[in-house]
Amino acid sequence: MSSQAAQLPILDHFVILVSHNDLLGISQQLDGQFNLAPGGNHADGLTTNKLVLLPDGSYLEFIAFFDDVDPNRRRSHRWGNETEGTIIDWAFTLPSETDFGVVQSRFQTANIGTSYTDPIPGGRTRPDGTVLKWAVCTPKKGDGDAVTPGTMPFWCLDRTPRERRVPYELEPNLTKHPNGVQGVSSVSVQVPHGEIPNLRKVYDVIFGGPWKYNAHSGSTSGNHIVSLSGGEKAIKLVFYGSNPGKVSLLPGLVLEIESLPN
Repeated sequence: MSSQAAQLPILDHFVILVSHNDLLGISQQLDGQFNLAPGGNHADGLTTNKLVLLPDGSYLEFIAFFDDVDPNRRRSHRWGNETEGTIIDWAFTLPSETDFGVVQSRFQTANIGTSYTDPIPGGRTRPDGTVLKWAVCTPKKGDGDAVTPGTMPFWCLDRTPRERRVPYELEPNLTKHPNGVQGVSSVSVQVPHGEIPNLRKVYDVIFGGPWKYNAHSGSTSGNHIVSLSGGEKAIKLVFYGSNPGKVSLLPGLVLEIESLPN
């Protein structure tokens, strides 16, 4: 892979916060729409998840805090105060953690008062005992305070092979969904109108060019574009697949499926 390609954002996943009880019943909620892949417990002991793997190499992460988590520890977690039943965050990845230096350099040069943290270790243990390790780089303001989750993507950079974390190629049966979804065509981030001018500058730096992302699988189906719009904070995505229409992930969370290109 060329050094230029290594700098392009690769769509990684979307984070959907649910209650622990709803996570336990998520297979029933998605029955007839999506196949579910096992997730696991995160290394911090606060959260657990289940996944929906997509053929384009991205995935949906349904994540829940354990019911017995100390309320103060939950509040201090970057997702602890977000609204359950919604898409609260999203992530890009890169072929190698070292590739992130290019992104950091662009932010240093731009000097726009917003940037990313250095890689922070994370991980989880799969139900089969496999330990996964990665590092995340989360957005921060110039004063060091965190940026509202989802306003900017974070970065999830693998320290163990990504195919262990996202086994969409190793277990292709998990990506063959009854609703025919093949991948993510586009992402729209909705923020208060007053935040758009500054975020446009931020997104220009993130992408270093047109606001487009790559699929991990290399698929070129779908538009692969990111956009900003004004309104109440939300993350919206549009799937592409063989059965265009609507799909319900949770009560009140309905997404569109575009048709595959001819």
